[in-house]
Amino acid sequence: MFPKSETEIKLDAQIQVALNKLNDLEPTSEEYGVVVEHISELHKLKTESRFKLKISPDTALIVAANIFGVLWIARYERDHVINGKGFGHIIKPR
Repeated sequence: MFPKSETEIKLDAQIQVALNKLNDLEPTSEEYGVVVEHISELHKLKTESRFKLKISPDTALIVAANIFGVLWIARYERDHVINGKGFGHIIKPR
C-alpha cells in the first residue's frame, strides 16, 4: 500500500534473521525465549514507526472542505447546464 521506509526495511531484515535463527534452536532452550522477545520488540518498533504520521485537525478540515466544494460544483454543473453561447460575451482578461 505505502512504500516502506529504510527503517522498516531494516527492521524486516532483522526480524527475518531472528526468525531464521529460531529454526536452528530448540523451543525449550533459554536462547529461544530471548530470540522470541527480540522479535516481539522488533515488531513493536515496526508498528510504532508505521503509525508515526499524524494529521492535524486543521489539515483534515481543509481537505474535507475542498472535497465538499468540488462535489458541490460538480453537482451544480450536472443540474444546471451552462450554455456555450454566453461565453462569447464575456470580456477576456489580458
